[in-house]
Amino acid sequence: MNKNKNSDCVLGINVSHNASASLMYKGEILLCVQEERLTNKKNFFGYPKKSIDYCINFAKNKSIKIDKGVFTTQKLPIFNLKYPISHFFSINDYLDYFGDKYYGRKIKGLSTKNYIAKLKNNKKNTENLYLPLKKLSGKYDFNFSKNRELQSNFLIKQSRGLIRNIEFLDHHSCHIAYAYFSSKKRLKNSAIITLDSEGDGINQNVWIVDKKQKIQKISESSQCDIARAYKLTTLLLKMKPDEHEYKVMGLAPYSKNKYSMNVYKKVYKNLLKVTGTRILHNNRPKDLYKYLIESTSGERFDNIAGGVQIFVEELVKKLFLNIYKKYKVKNFYLSGGVSMNIKMNKIIKDLPFVTNFFVQPSGGDESLSMGGCFLEKKFNSKPLNNIYLGRDLFDDYSEVKFINYVKNKKNYKLNSNFSHKNAAYLLSKGEILAVARGREEFGARALGNRSILADPSNIRIVQKINELIKNRDFWMPFALSILKEKHKKFLLNKKNINSEYMTVGYDTVEKMHSLIEAGTHRYDKSVRPQILEKKANSDYYNLINEFYKKKKIPALLNTSLNLHGFPIASTIKEVLQTFENSDLKYLYINDKYLITKQIL
Repeated sequence: MNKNKNSDCVLGINVSHNASASLMYKGEILLCVQEERLTNKKNFFGYPKKSIDYCINFAKNKSIKIDKGVFTTQKLPIFNLKYPISHFFSINDYLDYFGDKYYGRKIKGLSTKNYIAKLKNNKKNTENLYLPLKKLSGKYDFNFSKNRELQSNFLIKQSRGLIRNIEFLDHHSCHIAYAYFSSKKRLKNSAIITLDSEGDGINQNVWIVDKKQKIQKISESSQCDIARAYKLTTLLLKMKPDEHEYKVMGLAPYSKNKYSMNVYKKVYKNLLKVTGTRILHNNRPKDLYKYLIESTSGERFDNIAGGVQIFVEELVKKLFLNIYKKYKVKNFYLSGGVSMNIKMNKIIKDLPFVTNFFVQPSGGDESLSMGGCFLEKKFNSKPLNNIYLGRDLFDDYSEVKFINYVKNKKNYKLNSNFSHKNAAYLLSKGEILAVARGREEFGARALGNRSILADPSNIRIVQKINELIKNRDFWMPFALSILKEKHKKFLLNKKNINSEYMTVGYDTVEKMHSLIEAGTHRYDKSVRPQILEKKANSDYYNLINEFYKKKKIPALLNTSLNLHGFPIASTIKEVLQTFENSDLKYLYINDKYLITKQIL
């Protein structure tokens, strides 16, 4: 066997919120598998056993030897694996957790043992979390070296002894590596910034890439509570933290600026300050959640959302400005959970001193497994060429089995010779089309391979999609996929800053807004686009191009193919389940099959 073929392979593992596993071979990311797609538990928190198994089996089938496993954190308590809050907590559970039953008592110096016992005995927490936790005592929870030993041993056992070279990497260094090394442009004279809730005790990092492309950390902070304030505001508005922050962001533009500004000044402005290149506590209270409840009393929900959004934008703007003034860099990379704030990214993109701004796909913890691989290989790695890194559509169902299944469904009609031209015709006539092809996209955004598509000029289609399948909150916008060659006719992008993964917001050209209205924010007319190059996804590109020929609009409304509260549908089995349990009429499979469902 070729020894070169059986070397230089790294398995990256994120054991935390949005758990995932990635496989890098000869510097190239081959896989990034999210545990939520395999368990059907959105935002899965814990040890990603199924994702790891998938990577190991993939490598085995390709005759690739995994040389090293890297965990992308050093300080994860085992407690979080035994009792993964995000798995089973309802909004009411979160209210208890951040209220007097846990944090309130903790801050007052009172015992929280009874609450911990409640977590341990919670009947909803019944799933197998994979690690052999029954034998653990409390010492494991806070003895991080013991935790690492436990996880290492389990990985060795899981891989049947094939993976023995195991390393634990710093959380934020993995974010940094992902932000920079995954980019198609690794520019000199740049700054790399990470902002998140907490990772290995830190929540903000700034690194500088100098003229010789030497990368050096210049500052860090454990007091940057931007994400925590946003998270608790999400809970305050009776939405689920660590999941529904995007709803708060979508709600914010509905507030008039003067009211948002009043809430910002009254509640948020003095919590934190920017000192040099660090975000630090200013007048932050011990019990932040209690403070937010009391200080927002009487304020309207949309104005609270607007206030916390201004809070984030103002702090991050000042941070970027200070970095620019001190280091004279004009190229910026951003990662961490806060990088998922599209509205903030739009503000940063438009700052006069910013020349290049890169926000990679899904910069939250789900990307850490890739970040660990990039950190291991650094400049010996290759940038991401595309983001279709997950399971193949027919992983769990043969194509023959799929055809037979559809033919046996009385209310289904199968067309086995359907084309992009046919699909574009349906879309141009106001129909909604679910599409699934090839390998699934990594991350929180549907990027054409597991999507629901529609005519972006038809504003009534938004309500229709919500009624048929999505059940989204009324204020939430949909997104847009638009051909790169023609996007400037519709989007304001004087700096030529590309957003191929729906990570940056743009204003629309006023006279063209009506043609893409359904894919924009209904209040501020901004858009969260996927600016699509043909080489990134030629099949999806060709479909949009056929629609352009029909209606002279080089774009489609794009939202994820999933039922409300569930992850994006992954394999054909899940795609069919989503189709069956919704009122969708058309499903376009692998660019050749059209299923038409008779709605009973």
